[in-house]
Amino acid sequence: MKNLIRGHMYQLKKDRFFLGCLVLSAILLIIPIRLSLSLASDINPLMGINGLFDTFLSGDTVLYVFMLLTSNMVAETYRTGVMKNIFGRGVAKKQYYFSIVFTISAAYVLVMLIGSIVMGVLAGSRYGIGGISYPAYYALSVLARILYAIAHISFALTMTIYTRNAITGAVFGLVIPNIPRILEMVLGSFKIHVALDVIKISANMPSVYTASNDLSAFLPCFVVLCAYLSVSVFAGLRLLKNQDIK
Repeated sequence: MKNLIRGHMYQLKKDRFFLGCLVLSAILLIIPIRLSLSLASDINPLMGINGLFDTFLSGDTVLYVFMLLTSNMVAETYRTGVMKNIFGRGVAKKQYYFSIVFTISAAYVLVMLIGSIVMGVLAGSRYGIGGISYPAYYALSVLARILYAIAHISFALTMTIYTRNAITGAVFGLVIPNIPRILEMVLGSFKIHVALDVIKISANMPSVYTASNDLSAFLPCFVVLCAYLSVSVFAGLRLLKNQDIK
């Protein structure tokens, strides 16, 4: 597993698409940071700690970029025949799958962490650091966000394994976790109102604006996230196992 992760990191270093994703991610982080700072004031200050967590717990657009990176990385491996060489050397398909998910997820978390630190420093230097009233809530929110990112990256990987196409894999990897929301919208257009919040990821994700000592909301959040991740991993490993790689 360690050698696979090192190999993926080396591959990313040589990949211009990865560098482009980093630049795009930086731009996508700079825009909301600049906007948040411009909207803050002495009456409604943005404290450093709050700014740090708000930045880390947001950034869906950056996640979409890393989902596309995942799909492109795997699709390129199929196209160049590297995938066949990897498994031809006796590498377990399960290890390959998890190494990809871990590498890209770690890269995403690192990018978001750096952006969050920048936001915290800028906001803190202007309005002060501030403090955290509910540390347990924020800690669990960070864990939920990381699991949220892993689940989406896993879906992008699974769908790319299925389609062997970067764009299609990334698009379907984004669509599948949002099927309940899409289904609600489609049924709503026919005047059929169905509430699927119990299985919607977005409806179960915690919000920093409702932070409190009540941590009960995290149980359904983690259950839903783990369920989606389990489905994605099961499907991805099953597809790899039955796939004739040439």
